[in-house]
Amino acid sequence: MAARRPGMTDYQARLASKLAEEEVEERKGEAAPMPPSPYGPIEGSEEGDIMASKGPQFFAAFTATMGNLVMGTAISWTSPAGPMLARTPQEGGFGLTDSELSWVGSLMPIGALVGGQLGGFLMSRLGRKGTMMVAAVLFALSYLTLVVAPNVWVVYIGRFATGLCTGLCSIVCPVYVAETATPQLRGFLGSCVQLMVTLGVMLVIVVGVADNWRWLSISCLLMIAVWAACLLFVPETPAYFISQGQDVAAREALEWLRGTNRVDQEFYLIKRSLDESSQLSAGPKDLVSSPNLAPFLVSMWLMLGQQFSGMNAVMFYCVQIFQAAGSSLNPNVANIIVGGVQIFATVLAAVFMDLAGRRVLLLLSSFFMVISISVLGLYFYISTTNAALAVSIGWVPLASLSLFVFAFSIGFGPIPWLMMSELFAPEVKSLASSISTTFNWTLAFLVTKFFSTLVLSISEAGAFWVFGGFTVLTFFFCLFFVPETKGKSLDDIQQLFRSPRPYFLEIGVWRGLRCGGGQEEARPILEEEY
Repeated sequence: MAARRPGMTDYQARLASKLAEEEVEERKGEAAPMPPSPYGPIEGSEEGDIMASKGPQFFAAFTATMGNLVMGTAISWTSPAGPMLARTPQEGGFGLTDSELSWVGSLMPIGALVGGQLGGFLMSRLGRKGTMMVAAVLFALSYLTLVVAPNVWVVYIGRFATGLCTGLCSIVCPVYVAETATPQLRGFLGSCVQLMVTLGVMLVIVVGVADNWRWLSISCLLMIAVWAACLLFVPETPAYFISQGQDVAAREALEWLRGTNRVDQEFYLIKRSLDESSQLSAGPKDLVSSPNLAPFLVSMWLMLGQQFSGMNAVMFYCVQIFQAAGSSLNPNVANIIVGGVQIFATVLAAVFMDLAGRRVLLLLSSFFMVISISVLGLYFYISTTNAALAVSIGWVPLASLSLFVFAFSIGFGPIPWLMMSELFAPEVKSLASSISTTFNWTLAFLVTKFFSTLVLSISEAGAFWVFGGFTVLTFFFCLFFVPETKGKSLDDIQQLFRSPRPYFLEIGVWRGLRCGGGQEEARPILEEEY
């Protein structure tokens, strides 16, 4: 039998040793000393305290996800602004070619790729709130650049800069929500990340009807001002304060978020988890070692499925797609309808995230995306072979795109980002999140930049069928390898991957496939021998 690699063995030994020490302390009834609370006793019933605790969490989540709303404006800015920029200078544009417009669209994902790498560094240095404040300032400067842009090169700079800020928000905002929400509300509040993105998309679509790309950018600046103002009133996350040794500040933040000073147990659990992480000091090698490899691969495939579904191509070129389809409906009106469907579906996802579960929504999402994108491809194929039939079914592009956006928004819109914050162990979360985010935006750039090239090479029908083929693979990956995290604490999720048995054997479909396999429970890590 081949010897285990020293790095993996050391990591597992340290993990088991630390957990064993914590178990011994718990059995002795020992607990970490708590810093004194700066608050007096809160009168009233415990039930009343629990009810009161939800308000601050909701406001904190709203504030963080305002960054995602601004991010949504950057994602969809090209859809209404692209045709305007293609006009002549006399009409308010720059006369951009299709190639130049593809760069206007794809420079945003390139910037997001850089921002995703920068986000992990800034979060560890400035904290979650500090990173969001930096992103707000940079977003304002980016949109101001677009407002005053005298030529296409300045537009390129502005789009790259908005992309960099988008990368920052895509990593820091979900982490802030995950670290400030209780397990009971984490799924709902986490799904609001994608909801706010869709609201930002809708804002740009509606304002774009005004037919002026500079005023479009000014409306985005107003949203940034609201976000920056809200940031002044929320605390840094307790987890970050504890990681910096600021226990009193951490407790104050936790009490503010919960609306009560009865936070001893939660404070201790957060502190214990971070103490374990700091002592393990996992590095890149540990990321690809058990028990971190499986959640890393799951997160990476979910990001791949999100981007190779073709959603970014649809959002960036929605107006152009309706124009190419020759639908009788006004392209801008159709775009607004699709945006409304996206918001409605995202609200449903937020409501049912903790009821239906992540797995069910991912499977439904990928299944209906395959159907809708394939039907859209079939319509484009018919339009080139039977123009009369295509005219008679001119409603198909709007119906199929609406179904596609609906399906994406109930699953593959919010869940990959939510599960990124749930799956990773604390000691590798910053590194793994940065890599996953960078991977996501790299794929977004490839899809956005080369969608038009793909259409020229294999037609619109072929391009959409390629997206459908990738989504079929994603469906089966979710069916066999994505675990359910609904209702589980972050520690429960980590125990799933620390089990000596492969985690996916606990997924229902594998239980059905096993022939005569035992149903023994996975042993906890403390009983595992190395």
